[in-house]
Amino acid sequence: MNLTEFAVCSARDIEAARGSKIPWNEPEFSQRMLANHLAQEHDWASRRNDHISRQTAWIDRQLQRGSRILDMGCGPGLYAQKLAAAGHHCTGVDFSPASIEYARKQAADSGLALEYVLCDIRSYASGQKFDCIIMTFGEFNVFTRQDAGVILHNCADMLREGGLFVLEGHSFEAVRTIGSAPATWQRHARGLFSDKPHICLQENKWNAADSSALSQYFIVDAATAQVQQYASFMQAYLHEEYQEMLRAAQLPVARILDEQEWPAGADFLGKLQTFVCRKAS
Repeated sequence: MNLTEFAVCSARDIEAARGSKIPWNEPEFSQRMLANHLAQEHDWASRRNDHISRQTAWIDRQLQRGSRILDMGCGPGLYAQKLAAAGHHCTGVDFSPASIEYARKQAADSGLALEYVLCDIRSYASGQKFDCIIMTFGEFNVFTRQDAGVILHNCADMLREGGLFVLEGHSFEAVRTIGSAPATWQRHARGLFSDKPHICLQENKWNAADSSALSQYFIVDAATAQVQQYASFMQAYLHEEYQEMLRAAQLPVARILDEQEWPAGADFLGKLQTFVCRKAS
């Protein structure tokens, strides 16, 4: 896309971007994203270690030692590594090659019971039954309603009867706020979208008809003025909708965790909610 094409971007282009995702699976992009996952000065891509430690400690207390745990959207394995160190057998699934490569190296160095699979969680399936499946940090909301429903049913199929399912999703208002935010622009010497100097123009759209947000990123290369376009879709759910989707997948909500049990972090306080479910018979 050149600047002329960017200037005449239409409503049809916005609709075509619906359901889009930032390309975590592209090798170079995933490498830049990995740096953000591992950063300790912010919680932008993954939480900082102290929050992850408190959350994994809560999970550990709910399970017997040696339980089988599946982390859907595991990133660089920050949760799985800690849970394996606590004595559990952990499997992590993610479609970011840099994150999976990093997680596998950490697993090999530690000698712990860890397995990592490079795969889109929408298509992941396993013949083994897990005692616990987790899906954290609002990963659930980047999928369309249809895909999210498929993921929940697949998780239920892989979970043993009475098994624990932990889903951390964005609140309805948090997603609406993202979609309603004004357009912004920033200059970068390098960043998530490019290793070269560039300008990042961001536009957001809230679709009230289906309760979804779309953020579009236009990356203008400083040397060539060429524009690369990215988009990130988020689906909002009311509290009752989460519960109904989980119930339909045979994962009824047993309780909702508070900030003391499951710290979201200062940047996400009140913006995320964590549902604890048990696989129904």
